[in-house]
Amino acid sequence: MTRFVIGFLLGVILGAAGMGAFLVVGHGSDYFVSASPRVRELEAGLREGQHEREWLRARLTEANDALGRLESRFVGLAQRFESLAGQPPLAPPRLRPQAVPSAAPPSAAQGQLRAPALAPAAPIPTPPVAASAARGIELAP
Repeated sequence: MTRFVIGFLLGVILGAAGMGAFLVVGHGSDYFVSASPRVRELEAGLREGQHEREWLRARLTEANDALGRLESRFVGLAQRFESLAGQPPLAPPRLRPQAVPSAAPPSAAQGQLRAPALAPAAPIPTPPVAASAARGIELAP
């Protein structure tokens, strides 16, 4: 019986030493770490982050392509404007002058100033609020 106990204790001690050596030297602890639920959750989050990064990289490539197309259009438009700059400018449209009757110059002897009579143009529409406010203001002679 003593032989059995000594053999059992020796087996436990050698087994513990072997297990310790395996965990330290053989990276056996990686198995215990990778089997934990928290590590698996973190790995899943990492994979999801990598998928999002690749999706964003594809969107960035598309945006760069679109900006390249816009830049080429802008350069073409700038060249077109530069080519038009060498040509004489178009004449602005001419407006027909309206006849305005001339008024007599103000007379200093009369002591009053007269405004020249202007030809009335089309009436300027006023909003109702401004029209009602204008009616309440009286001008002094």
